[in-house]
Amino acid sequence: MAQTKPAPKSSASSGAFTLTTAWAAVVLALLTLLFFHEVSIGGRTFVSPDATNPLGFVRIGEQSLTQNHVYPLWNPFVFLGMPSFGSGAYNPWIYPPDWPLALIQKVVPLPELTWLLLYYFLGAYFMYQLAREWGARPEGALLGAVAFVFAPNLVAVGAHGHGSQLVNSAYLPLMVWLGARWMRRGSLTDLGALALAGGFQFLRGHVQICFYSWIAVTMWAGVSVVSALRTPGELPARALRAVGVLAAAALAFGVAGVYNLPLKDYAQYSIRGGDTSGGAGFAYATGWSLAPYELLSAVIPNWVGFGGQTYWGGMPFTDYPNVYLGVVAVLLAIPALLGGGAPRTFALLLGAFALLVSFGSHSPLYAWMYAHVPMFNKFRIPVMIVILLQLSMALGLAWGWTEIVAPDPKRRALHERLWWVVGAVVVACGLGVLGGGEGLRTWYVNMATTLKQGFPAEAAQYAFAAFTADTQKALIAGLVAIAVAMLTVRGKLNAGLASVIALVLLLTSLWPISNQVMAPVIGDPIARDTDAGRDEIVDFLEKQGPWGSFRVMYPELRDNRLAGFGVAVLGGYHAAKPQLYQDLVTPGSSVILSARLWTLCNVRYLALNQNVPAEQLPQVLGPLGAFFTPVYSGAAGGVYEYARWLPRATVVNAWAVIPDTGAAAVDSVSSSMRDPATFAFVSKDPGFPSGDGSAPAGVANITKYGLHEVEIEAEASGAALVRLSDLWYPDWKATVDGKAAEILRADHALRAVAIPAGRHTVRFTFESASFRNGLTLSVVCAIVALALLAAGILLDRRAHPTKPSEAA
Repeated sequence: MAQTKPAPKSSASSGAFTLTTAWAAVVLALLTLLFFHEVSIGGRTFVSPDATNPLGFVRIGEQSLTQNHVYPLWNPFVFLGMPSFGSGAYNPWIYPPDWPLALIQKVVPLPELTWLLLYYFLGAYFMYQLAREWGARPEGALLGAVAFVFAPNLVAVGAHGHGSQLVNSAYLPLMVWLGARWMRRGSLTDLGALALAGGFQFLRGHVQICFYSWIAVTMWAGVSVVSALRTPGELPARALRAVGVLAAAALAFGVAGVYNLPLKDYAQYSIRGGDTSGGAGFAYATGWSLAPYELLSAVIPNWVGFGGQTYWGGMPFTDYPNVYLGVVAVLLAIPALLGGGAPRTFALLLGAFALLVSFGSHSPLYAWMYAHVPMFNKFRIPVMIVILLQLSMALGLAWGWTEIVAPDPKRRALHERLWWVVGAVVVACGLGVLGGGEGLRTWYVNMATTLKQGFPAEAAQYAFAAFTADTQKALIAGLVAIAVAMLTVRGKLNAGLASVIALVLLLTSLWPISNQVMAPVIGDPIARDTDAGRDEIVDFLEKQGPWGSFRVMYPELRDNRLAGFGVAVLGGYHAAKPQLYQDLVTPGSSVILSARLWTLCNVRYLALNQNVPAEQLPQVLGPLGAFFTPVYSGAAGGVYEYARWLPRATVVNAWAVIPDTGAAAVDSVSSSMRDPATFAFVSKDPGFPSGDGSAPAGVANITKYGLHEVEIEAEASGAALVRLSDLWYPDWKATVDGKAAEILRADHALRAVAIPAGRHTVRFTFESASFRNGLTLSVVCAIVALALLAAGILLDRRAHPTKPSEAA
C-alpha cells in the first residue's frame, strides 16, 4: 500500500459548508464543554476519593521546595520510608506542558479542572488527525474522535482522579499519528516530534499507558514494513524508517530520563519488581482481568451488571462496563471491513491484541508476555489495555462512516446486502432477549450466581432487568443507525445531514453511560489547602516530638493523611509500595499483630478513631492491649502509648547473620525471642564478634532528621551496630565520623552501621545517582530531539519552498 496520505474527498458541492480541521476542532471543543458541562460551566468538580484525599506528602514536598529549597526525593513518613520521586509519588516541575498552563491560571480565573478538559479535547483532536491521516473523511474522523474520548472507560479515568492515566491516554492517538506520518513521509520533523511527544508522555507519569502507546506505534511500523513487500522498491526506506521508530522510542525514554531512571531503579525494590520473577506476582498483576464472557457489555452496558453490587463479571469489582463502546459505534464501524489497506489491517490486529491481553489470567498471550516481554511483568490491571481497543474501534468507526457517506459505486449493492444482514441479526438478537421470558431470566440468574460465587440471586434479578432494558434501547438505537446508514448509501440523505444524525445517535449512546459513571463523583468544589485532613489527633501527635522521633499505627493503614503533617506512620498507600515493607505485613507475619515488629519499627502510639477505656484495650487489641496506655482522647478519637516502643536509633552489640531468603528471613525476624533492644539480625558479618545482648550496648540520639539526611550521635561501650529503624534502600549512603561506612540490612528491612567503641557521629545521606544521571540524559536527549525537529523543518522548507504568490 502506498504511504502517501490519500487526498480528501469532496464532501459538499461548491458553496456548501465543509468540515475543515479548524471547524472540527471547534466542534470537539464545544462537545467537550457540553459533555462535562457541570465541571466546565456549572461550577462543580469531581470529588472522588482519589481526587479529594488530603495532600499527604505533597504538603511536606511543597514546604521542602519553597522553604528549604531542596527538591524532595525521599518520603520518610510512610512504609518505613520510600523514594518519593523514584516511586512516581511526587515529581513536581518535570512536565514541561504544565508550565504555561500554570502561569495562565495564576492570572486568569479558569475552572479548577481546565487542564483535565484540555486533555479530553486534545485526545479527541489527535484522534481526528490520525483518522484523517489514514484516509477517513472529516465527518468520519469526527465521529471516531467522539467515540474515543467520550467512552465510559476514558471518562471514568478522569472523573475518578487518575489524571496521569488520562493525560497519557490523550497522547496515544498523537503518538500513532506522528508514527504514521514518519513512516509515510520520512521527515525528521515527525521523528523529532514523536520523540518529544513520547518523552513528555513518559514525564506525565503513567508508564503502563506509555508502554501500550509504543506497542501501537511499533506495531504500525511493522505492518507498514510488511505491506511494502508487495512493492519491493519501497521496502528499504520503510525498513529504515521502522528502525527510526525504535530510535525515537529510545530518545523518548531519554528525554524522560530524569523520571525513568529513578523509576526503573525503584521498580526492582517495589512490589512491582520484588517478586521472585522480578516483577509483580502473577496473581497480583492479573487481578483485574476481563473475562471473555463480559464482551457483550461492549454494546449492552448491564450485561454483567453495570458495576458495584450488580457486577458479576470476572474482576474483583468495578464501577462501570470497561469495554463499552455503544451499539451505534460498533454497527457503523462494520463497513470499514469492506475496505482494505495497511491501516485497517493494523487496526484489526491492534484491537485483537488488546482484547487478548485484557483477558489477563484467562489468556495464554498474557501469560507468555508476562514471562518473556521486558517490563511487562511490572504492570497490573490487564483491562487497562482496552484503551488500544478504543483506538482501533474509533478508527473503524471513522472508516465505516466514510464508506457510508461516500460508498464505492462498485460496492453499493454489497452495502445494501450488508445492512439487510446486519439489521436481521440485530432484530433477531434483540427479540431473542426481549422475548426470552422466564427461561432466559432463569438462565441469566444461574449463570451470574455460578460464575461469581456468593453473588445474591436478588442482585442477579436486578441485573437481568437492567440488561433487558438496555437490550431494548440498543435495539432501537441500532435500527435507527442502520436506517440512517441505508438511506445515506442510497443517496436519500446527504452526507452533512446524515453525519449530524449519526453524531447525535453516537452521543445518545455514550452520554447516559458515561454520565452514570460521572454522576456519583460530581460535587461542589472542596477547598484543598495544606491543612486539609488536620484534626485534634494530628495536633496532639505533632507536639510529641520532632521528625524521626516515633511512628504511629492507626486503623487506616492504607492512608497518607498523617504523613502529610510530618507524622510517620507504619503503613500508607501507594500502588508500588516497597517490597521489604510488604514482606513484614504479609499474612503470618503481620506488623499489625507482631509486638516485636511494632517495637523494631519505632511504633510509639496507636491512634484510634474512637475512645476506648484502658480496661477494654485487651478486648480490642488482644494480648497487645495490655501494653497500651491512653494518653489522649477527643472528638476525633483516642491515642494510646505503647510501653515497649524503641527509639528510632538504637545501639546493639548482639547480632546474627540471616540470609536474605524472603519469607524465611521475615519469619525469623518476627518470631525471634531475642530482645530487639539489644539484638539485630543482619545481612552480613559486621566485622566484630557478637555480644550476648544481656545489657544495653550504648545510646544513640538523632540530632538531625531531614528528608535526605539523618545525623546520629552514638556512644558504645564496645564495637556495636547503630540501627536506624528506617527502610534500607541502596541510594542511602553512610559515614562514621566523616568516613564512608557500609550500610547493612538489619532485621530484613532496616539500616545498620558498625561503629567501634566510643563516641561517634553517624550520618546517613540520600544520594540518587539515577536522578543525577537521568537529569543529564534528559537534557542531552531533549537537545537531540529538538535538533531533529529543527533539521526536519529546514529540510522540509528546502524541499517545498514557498512560492511568491503563496507568500503574498
